[in-house]
Amino acid sequence: MKSIYKKKQIKLLRIIGTLDRSFGGPSFATIESSIALSQKGIKVDIITCDNANKSVKKLKNIKVINFGPNYFGNYRLNFKIYNWLKKNRDKYDIFIVHGIWTYISLMARLLIKKKYFIFTHGQLDPFFSQNFFKKIKKIFYWVFFEKSNLLQAKKVLVTSKKEIKFLKNTFVNTDGIKFKKIKYGINKENHNKKNISLIFYKKFKLLKGKNFYLYLGRYHEKKGCDILIESINNLKNEFKDLILMCGPLEPSNHLKKLYSLIKKYKLESKVILSDAIYGDLKWGAIIESKAMLLASHGENFGVSLVEALSSGKPVITTNKVGISDDILSYNAGVISNDDVSSFTRNFKKFINFKKTKQKAMSINATKCFNSNFNLKSNKNSLYSLLKNEFN
Repeated sequence: MKSIYKKKQIKLLRIIGTLDRSFGGPSFATIESSIALSQKGIKVDIITCDNANKSVKKLKNIKVINFGPNYFGNYRLNFKIYNWLKKNRDKYDIFIVHGIWTYISLMARLLIKKKYFIFTHGQLDPFFSQNFFKKIKKIFYWVFFEKSNLLQAKKVLVTSKKEIKFLKNTFVNTDGIKFKKIKYGINKENHNKKNISLIFYKKFKLLKGKNFYLYLGRYHEKKGCDILIESINNLKNEFKDLILMCGPLEPSNHLKKLYSLIKKYKLESKVILSDAIYGDLKWGAIIESKAMLLASHGENFGVSLVEALSSGKPVITTNKVGISDDILSYNAGVISNDDVSSFTRNFKKFINFKKTKQKAMSINATKCFNSNFNLKSNKNSLYSLLKNEFN
C-alpha cells in the first residue's frame, strides 16, 4: 500500500554574488545545476547582489531575486540581502554559498551556521599568491574571517580530486576544513546543428570553410591566453588553421598585452580576438571548431572544456585544470604544463594526429562527458548529496 503522505520537497537557497555571464563559469554552472535540481523535484531559489533590473534567462520553476546595488565593489557588502535572509532563512532546508572573499560567506556564517555548503570556485587557487600585496591582504582576511566561514560550512564542495590537492597546498592554511567531491557539469543540449552553424557563420563570415580552434573565457592573465598566442607564433607555418578567441572585451592591461602580442608576431590573419558569445552563437562556434583550447594557470573546473566535451570536441589544456585527469583518462584531449614550450609541443602533437586518431578522440570526448559531467547522472552528484541530507 502506498503511503498517503507526500515526501517533503527539499527547498534550497543558493547565494551568489552575480549571475552575470561575463564573470565566468560559476554563474553559468549555478544556473545549469539549478535546472537539473529543479527537474528532479528540488525547489531552488537564487539570491544575488546584482542590480534589481538585471535579468537572466527565464528559468522554469526557479526564482531569482536580485538585491543590488552593493557596496565596496567586489566585496559585495549588502544589508538588504542580510535582512532578507534573516527574515526568510527558516523557509529553506539547505543553502549553497558560491564564492569566498566576499561579505556573502561571512553573512552565511552569521545567519545560517552549519546549514550551508560552499563552493570556492577556484578562488583559493595557488595562482593568486603570485601578487604579493593581494596575497598578504587575503592571508589577513583568511585568518580573521574566511577560514571560520569555511569551517562553519557543512562541507566545502569540490569538483575533482585534483581540486582537493590544490586546496591543501594553497597559500593559506586549510587544515580542519571538510571537503566533499561531487560531480559537477552541465545539461546536455540538443541542438539543430544546421541552424546554429548558420547563425555562427552569419557573424563570423571569415571562418566559413576554414578550420579553427576555439577559446571561450575571460581575457584574464590566469587563463593563459598569452600562452596560446606565443604557441601559434612558435609553430610558425606548421599552424595553417585559425584561432577564434571569445570573451568579454573589457579594458584591461592583459587585453592590451594580447593585442600587442598579435601585432608583434603579425598574427592578425591567424588569431581573431572577439567579444563574448552566448547561446546558439556559442554552441555554433563549439560545434564548428576542431578543438577547445585553454592554457590556464589554474582552474578548479573549466566549464568551456565541459561544453566542448558534450559536443564531442577534444580539448587541449593544462595540468593546472582540475578535471585534466578525467580528460586524460578518457583520452579525450591533450594535457600540457602551463608554459609556452610545453603547450606548443602538445598543441603540435594534436595538430599532427591522423584524422582517425582525432575522430577517436572526439568519440572519447563524448564518453568522458557522459560519464563525468552530464548532470542527468545522479551518481555522486549535487542532487544525491542534497537528497541524502534528508533520508
